[in-house]
Amino acid sequence: MGQVGKEANIEVDVATEKFAVADIYAQFVAGESDAIGTMVMHHGRVKYPGKVLADFKLVSLDALVDDVCEGLRTIAIDASWKFLLQRIYILHRLGEVERGGDVLLVICSAVTRGDAFKACSWIVDEIKKEQLIALRELP
Repeated sequence: MGQVGKEANIEVDVATEKFAVADIYAQFVAGESDAIGTMVMHHGRVKYPGKVLADFKLVSLDALVDDVCEGLRTIAIDASWKFLLQRIYILHRLGEVERGGDVLLVICSAVTRGDAFKACSWIVDEIKKEQLIALRELP
């Protein structure tokens, strides 16, 4: 059953190098029980053209707080109280990333798809507010 009124199982991390999305997702799935009906994944990449610079080579993802993991964990904890989640995984890239490079991975599991979809979307929206990490396009 989903976590009603308590925190889900939460894992957060940051990476300064490329990460293997398929491997991480496979590990997440392997850790689920057959009581879980849905796992939703958001795989965020650097899109081109940019929002500020139409033509850019890289983006720089810069920490705006001392402990990005703690900020991501706070978002995940809030999501676990808002939605009926079993597990949450968040991985965010820091540093310079090329066009098309992986930036963000969010995976949520829940008994029902509605909770998992809403939670994953909400988490991404909170991260995209750029209160923890700023994205700058570099020429």
